[in-house]
Amino acid sequence: MQENRAGEGVYASLFEKINLAPASHLGDINDFLDDAALSEAPAAERLTAAMQVFMERIRQSGQRVEKLDKTLIDHHIAELDFQISRQLDAVMHHQEFQQVESLWRGLKQLVDNTDYRQNVKTEILDVAKDDLRQDFEDAPELIQSGLYWHTYTAEYDTPGGEPIGSVISAYEFDASPQDVALLRNISRVSAAAHMPFIGAVGPAFFLKETMEEVAAIKDIGNYFDRAEYIRWKSFRETDDARYIGLVMPRVLGRLPYGPDTVPVRSFNYV
Repeated sequence: MQENRAGEGVYASLFEKINLAPASHLGDINDFLDDAALSEAPAAERLTAAMQVFMERIRQSGQRVEKLDKTLIDHHIAELDFQISRQLDAVMHHQEFQQVESLWRGLKQLVDNTDYRQNVKTEILDVAKDDLRQDFEDAPELIQSGLYWHTYTAEYDTPGGEPIGSVISAYEFDASPQDVALLRNISRVSAAAHMPFIGAVGPAFFLKETMEEVAAIKDIGNYFDRAEYIRWKSFRETDDARYIGLVMPRVLGRLPYGPDTVPVRSFNYV
């Protein structure tokens, strides 16, 4: 708890001019990070907290202040906005955060565009791609795998069960032996449960780094005659492969935040 000497000095003079009683005390300023707490706090406490932050900014800058005016205050507000923007950039542009955001925005889009009045149910199965691969490898037989039990044994092959219409995954596949083997196992389960499985491919599937390089491939039909795609072509020729759908490219989940796209109301994101 930080005590304010409200009876003298510039602080008391300022509050007298704006017809407010000086705050007798101020708690942890971090409490004001909560919008609800900020809205419920008295005006005197909010102004005192703002002054505390402003004076700390002046102290850190080491500048000599001859006159306290709107220009000076706006300058420091802009600096704070810039710092917050860079901190958010570091988070939002991190690969792991983008993967999480993409996953949840994709799920939200699916839910928002599903008509649940038509006897439709959406269930979420939390299993990583590597864990699913390991599940198949550890199972003595395909019918003893976890995916088979969840989709076929517990639903399709059980009286009163609810057969799964399709599985939409967040997995991205390439043409490596490990991924083709995983797709082959998934296709067998999908065929047993008559359950289409949707996955995705990226540039790595085409042995490229970016989608621009993929678009530059001249003869895509003959491109898969390479030795790297022998297992992939063998898998495609199986009957169960018809239950696998791989989609591309990625789509924009949201517009970038900014004054000309998606403005941020709580501060000036630049």
